[in-house]
Amino acid sequence: MSPWSQFEPAIFETCEPTLEGWIAHPAEAISATAYLVVAILLWRHFGYRDRTLFVRYLPFALGIIGLTSVLFHVSYTAIFQILDVASIPLFMGYLCAATVAHRQQVDVSMFPRLFWAITTISMLLVAANLALGFVVVIGQGCVIIWYWWTDPLTRSNADARRAILLLVSGAVLLGLDHAAIGCVGGIGAHLIQPHSIWHLLSAASGFFFYRAERHLERNWHSRAL
Repeated sequence: MSPWSQFEPAIFETCEPTLEGWIAHPAEAISATAYLVVAILLWRHFGYRDRTLFVRYLPFALGIIGLTSVLFHVSYTAIFQILDVASIPLFMGYLCAATVAHRQQVDVSMFPRLFWAITTISMLLVAANLALGFVVVIGQGCVIIWYWWTDPLTRSNADARRAILLLVSGAVLLGLDHAAIGCVGGIGAHLIQPHSIWHLLSAASGFFFYRAERHLERNWHSRAL
């Protein structure tokens, strides 16, 4: 019997068939470790150099996302699915708040409070209703993609363009996965699925978002913090 059988199953299904045992979705669980790998790479490569920038906290956010994602796909339970989605605003909320600051719509000194306000509200909405939480997270992603792609400040940045293209490509696969379109069956069912590719692409986008963001935040030092 699965050790997770006492918990309520996931609310929204993914393509990978559920196995009985300690790891319900091997392909999705293993691919979710990509967030942890990227978090470690960023911390080791930029941690010391970026110790004066707010962006130094983003690897921690990616690490939390990776941990909750692995827990969800290992267990495939509702409680960890909620935690998985609730962790995403740590990263997306940061970029939303930073985007507002980059556009000088708020003073940089307001950034931490704006970040925590966006993130806390988003997490509470996810906890209250998972479907609403998905809408909130998707909305944050759309805001970031729109402003980063249309603003000359970010559009001219090669890392920003890579981050957006990877995120959009992954999001398409994520949508197809939840719609049960393009699911892999047979021998490959527990090797690769649209959702597992989403993990890889979105983790890679996190790497490039970090590189673009650290470049942008250097300009904050010329403004009052």
